[in-house]
Amino acid sequence: MNPLVGILLLLIIGLAGGRLSLSTWTGRLWPRLLAVTGMHMLLLGFVLGAHGVGLLSRDLLDHLDPFLALGLGWIGLLFGLQLDRRHLREFPARYTVLALLQAALAFLIFLGLGFLLFSHLRMRGLVAGGPAVSIAIVAAAATACISTPAAIALLSDTFQVRGRFTQLLFFIASLDAVVGIAALQVNYALHPPGATGSGSTLASVALTLGGATALGAILAVVFLLLSRPRPNREELFLFLLGLVVFAAGAALYLALSPLYVCAISGVVIANVSPLRSRVYKVLQEWEKTIYVILLVLAGALLEFPSWLVLPVAALYVGLRILAKVAAGWISRAAVPLRIATPADFGLGLVPQGGISLAMAISITLSYRGLRLGAGTLGGTVFSIVVLGVLGSELIGAYTARGILRRAGELSPRKEAAVERREQGLTAADFPAPARTREPDRARGPEDAGAGAEPETPPVTPSDGADA
Repeated sequence: MNPLVGILLLLIIGLAGGRLSLSTWTGRLWPRLLAVTGMHMLLLGFVLGAHGVGLLSRDLLDHLDPFLALGLGWIGLLFGLQLDRRHLREFPARYTVLALLQAALAFLIFLGLGFLLFSHLRMRGLVAGGPAVSIAIVAAAATACISTPAAIALLSDTFQVRGRFTQLLFFIASLDAVVGIAALQVNYALHPPGATGSGSTLASVALTLGGATALGAILAVVFLLLSRPRPNREELFLFLLGLVVFAAGAALYLALSPLYVCAISGVVIANVSPLRSRVYKVLQEWEKTIYVILLVLAGALLEFPSWLVLPVAALYVGLRILAKVAAGWISRAAVPLRIATPADFGLGLVPQGGISLAMAISITLSYRGLRLGAGTLGGTVFSIVVLGVLGSELIGAYTARGILRRAGELSPRKEAAVERREQGLTAADFPAPARTREPDRARGPEDAGAGAEPETPPVTPSDGADA
């Protein structure tokens, strides 16, 4: 296919898909969660790709890398914009500590279990070593430690759950991608694309991290200077588009993570620019369209080099759930909270979402030529993460629902009322107890005053929700 025709096809799909809302669908929970996280667009891309009808062939995809870089940069910038210190201060500081601590622990637990399992298999002669395996394990751990607020938001909207524990889960799932994005950049610093055969010294790793941070900050300052005359909406969009394209392209050229560089730019803009609200609004208006294009391209890139991808993906899901639960248990014991929090609250963070997919796409772009077993490292990791995200969504919809039940914020009576409503019954058909809305738990005196939880979580990261 002619590259121009492919670009036109992507734009049509992106514009159409970005305006199709699936959050109002009724029915079973997990199909709705898969829909709002964009899995249907990933499937569409797979059908259009080389394994389907072939409209998005491999040769064509090689010409469309700028669109992938644009999508990664847009997601990173939008996520960074939401790390505004003014919004974060509306929540108690212990919430932020808990969110980052559990994500860091989940990363370390997954990483340790991954290397332990690999060492066992290598000692038995079942697998071979090499830098590709280390890159894959660290990348998988980085994608596994983060969550998505889409599942909590869907449960909250469906069952009208507004309790403080629900808000806590939403906040944690909105913030813990900080750890994953940073860990992915550390992986780039330890194993620079194109030079994976040579080891990296501590000085070179620090230099790479500092350079990536400086690049994102400098480009944000350039944007701040350009936007000082308070441009109109169209000019502001062009400035942001230029920032994302240049930052993501420069990151890929310099063997850095586009997500990390653009997230740093977003953090600087969010905390310095007086136009932060306008910038966020412009980015959010085009988020769905760009995310849909990214998912379609990602689906076309999907490959299954070996049947071993399936059991490895299942292992990925199992290790991730174990890491999340263990990290939640440890962090809950380390960070005292003023609200009742189940010890296994990590089960509420099982759903994964779009940022994990974006991180896997970043690995695909950067390590495309490095081999791992029967396929490329990027393609193998991407396939495992895609299947892992799918499995996490299927399981996470019910683990999150169960943890809200045990926390006392989702009652069987409320669930029954919602299910009857979705079956088309009217209020008159409900028994008298079901017509009375169960009030949320009253706020305790220990949560009143300064540092108490606000009614609406301020952080809602770009995750492709409602794509």
